[in-house]
Amino acid sequence: MDKFKFDLNQFVELSISGEMGHIKSRAESINHCNQYLVHYKAADGRAQESWFDEDDIAAVEDDEHPGAPIYAVKADDVKVG
Repeated sequence: MDKFKFDLNQFVELSISGEMGHIKSRAESINHCNQYLVHYKAADGRAQESWFDEDDIAAVEDDEHPGAPIYAVKADDVKVG
């Protein structure tokens, strides 16, 4: 079985539409490629969640640090001070 290419909470772009979201869940299978549940904002403004094959999404990279992935972080998870 292949190692997962993307991490949980990582921002990704949907190759077919260019919409962006973050990974909420991952699934591996014996007879299929890795799949990811992506939470994203659809073109019509609605929040959506759908499963995508690994080949159908791409990592969103930090513009200031090419090659570095971006992660969704809740404000409560950030320690200040």
